[in-house]
Amino acid sequence: MKIKNKKIVITIAILLIIPILFLLNRGRDGKSAVPQDESINEAIATMVEVETISTRNILEFIESNGIVKAWQEAEISPEVSGKVKTIHAEVGDYLESGDPIIKLDDELLKLKVRKARALVTQLEGHYLTSTRDIARKEALFQDGVISELDLDLAKAKEKADRGLLEGAQVSLKIAQRDLRESTIRSPIKGTLAERLIDIGTTVSPQMEVASVVDASKVRIRIGVSEKEIHKIKKGQGVKVHLDAFPQEEYQGTVFSVGTKANENSLTFPVEVETINNREPKLKPGMVARLKIQTGNHSQVVVIPQEFILNEEGNLFVFVIQDSVAHKVKINTGSIINSEVIVEEGLSPGDLLITVGSHTITEGTRVKTLRKFEGGSKSR
Repeated sequence: MKIKNKKIVITIAILLIIPILFLLNRGRDGKSAVPQDESINEAIATMVEVETISTRNILEFIESNGIVKAWQEAEISPEVSGKVKTIHAEVGDYLESGDPIIKLDDELLKLKVRKARALVTQLEGHYLTSTRDIARKEALFQDGVISELDLDLAKAKEKADRGLLEGAQVSLKIAQRDLRESTIRSPIKGTLAERLIDIGTTVSPQMEVASVVDASKVRIRIGVSEKEIHKIKKGQGVKVHLDAFPQEEYQGTVFSVGTKANENSLTFPVEVETINNREPKLKPGMVARLKIQTGNHSQVVVIPQEFILNEEGNLFVFVIQDSVAHKVKINTGSIINSEVIVEEGLSPGDLLITVGSHTITEGTRVKTLRKFEGGSKSR
């Protein structure tokens, strides 16, 4: 029984030794399929993705949203009270400055003018009499016929009559003005946007009765942060897009740049004007998206912000040289739409690690999964 077991053990040992001897023999002959060192290196290398750094041109914009407003808007209120007698313009009508919109009943106002004119006529007579009376009394005073007191009384009466006449003349002008104001006119050139009354409505001063807008140009106000306001100058070009017309692009110009920040938003007001001379027309109240070009960078290195690592305030990236990862410190410039201009540290042709950089350190052996040529691609 012992002899039989011993034979079994010897047989198993021989079966194990033969494959080992065969592999050793192939290694000596230089026929091994995978070199031992290379196999080990492949096993310990970290898998990463890379991009080849290149330069390109990039435009810098400030983007913001605003509400379209008419270039001019006049809310119209009557200067006098009265009942609406005639409507001269309907909503949507184009008006020149001074065109009539509403006519009030002016019968009472005409009577006031007549009464004021009559009073002026009466007082003109009184004043004429008193001026002539002074001339006569001055001659009599020189001849010693009347006293100085009589002359002074004549002069006082002339002065009083002159004052009454001037007051009556002012009252006449006020009555005439009120009569003119019974016709409510457009103060600006534009379109009648709203009419809030109709025939028979009684109106009074401070009561809004209509509004006229001039939308031949429109203005859009936005707020710009203190970090970017210095980049905006009057006259800069602006691209305007609207939610209402997503396929259309309008051109605008920076009209004014505020010098004081809003206390609530802490942003500086910037107004953009756009000539509204094409279809579809911009209408007050629409939401506009503005892009103001503030820079044009030529042939610069640009990478997505997400590829940059931060270590105690020092910015760096990883690049590959001879299958080894190296940490490279970089200096950055402007950030444009989540992309960063790299001013120092990277050169065209460098292999930038884009995926896997958080799992490696300086000197880590790496293996590339895939490589993008010709510049950065965000993920």
